[in-house]
Amino acid sequence: MSFISKITTLSKIIASNQRGWKSLVWNTSMARLNKAGPLMTPAHIAIEPTNACNAKCPVCETGKDEMLRTKGLLDRKKFELLIDKNFRSINTLMYYFMGEPFLNKNSYDMIKHARSKSIYVETCTNGDLVDAKGVLYSDINKISFQIGGMTEKSHQIYRVNSSLNKVKKNLYELIEEKKKVNNTNVQIDLGFIVMRHNENEVDEFIKWSKEIGVDTANIIDPCVRNMVEGYAYLPKDKKYWFYDEEAFEKGILKPKLIPHNNCDWIWNSMQINWDGEAVPCCRDPNGMHTLGNVFEMGLNNVFNSKKSVDFRKKILSRQKSVGICNLCSSYGLPDLQKIKPKKFVTNFDTINKSIDKDLDKIIDQQIN
Repeated sequence: MSFISKITTLSKIIASNQRGWKSLVWNTSMARLNKAGPLMTPAHIAIEPTNACNAKCPVCETGKDEMLRTKGLLDRKKFELLIDKNFRSINTLMYYFMGEPFLNKNSYDMIKHARSKSIYVETCTNGDLVDAKGVLYSDINKISFQIGGMTEKSHQIYRVNSSLNKVKKNLYELIEEKKKVNNTNVQIDLGFIVMRHNENEVDEFIKWSKEIGVDTANIIDPCVRNMVEGYAYLPKDKKYWFYDEEAFEKGILKPKLIPHNNCDWIWNSMQINWDGEAVPCCRDPNGMHTLGNVFEMGLNNVFNSKKSVDFRKKILSRQKSVGICNLCSSYGLPDLQKIKPKKFVTNFDTINKSIDKDLDKIIDQQIN
């Protein structure tokens, strides 16, 4: 990025006047100056509701049962206290990581709490456990249903143990419930994880997504962790790849774009696991680079801890040696979302919680 482009980008951030713009400008400027700190509290955070999941996706550490961290659920009180202490600085919360968000029965309440503080909240789900009225009650800004195929057979090749019929039922219920409400902020996204076994279904997916009336639809380029998974799941059509095709032919898995001692994302965002332990980003599912516990130390103290500063210094000087960067092209700058105050109000106590019994069984199977 040229100097003029950098100035233009920062100018747009300032002009947006969205919550968190000062942090984004300061922290990005520090990154450009090759300074690891001190930084302002990140405007963008991601929090993990749980690292357990009902699905067994074969590329995911949770799905493959290769998760090195203890499985557990995000504590509602600790979450709310974290939000209460930091909401004035937080623009965006990504409410997901290495598990199914709605396995945590407190998810709707926790999302609602963040939204009550005018934080933009987004989540990603396999869709099996979504309660439509709970989603509307939470007033989440964006919920993305991500499927693995257009038939039950193709869906379950990757979304193992998931039910496409159940996902569709929950999705249709949410679409219909949303139609009944005029002032909700909820946006419904539908994602199609394109892979070798389902790339012939892309056109059908696009047609279907238009017919059912979701707000947005996306074709999601697949991620793999190694060459074996690459051969098994990467589509034949290379337009869906963000991996280097020539290197792949030589038996090397690497992205097309490789950052060189820079990562704006790590200067502006933090990934928080269910137990409060923070890691640099979503490329560290097993917690190999823990930076401190935000429930014990506070968000800003962890973001500026010695471990965090030392990690960023390593990014600036020898990023090639940082394992979690090897398959990443960097995510650039987080977007500052336009925060829409919560409008739609309802009492969740009146909503049918019939899925609770099913959740109890799944949670017991996955965690206990």
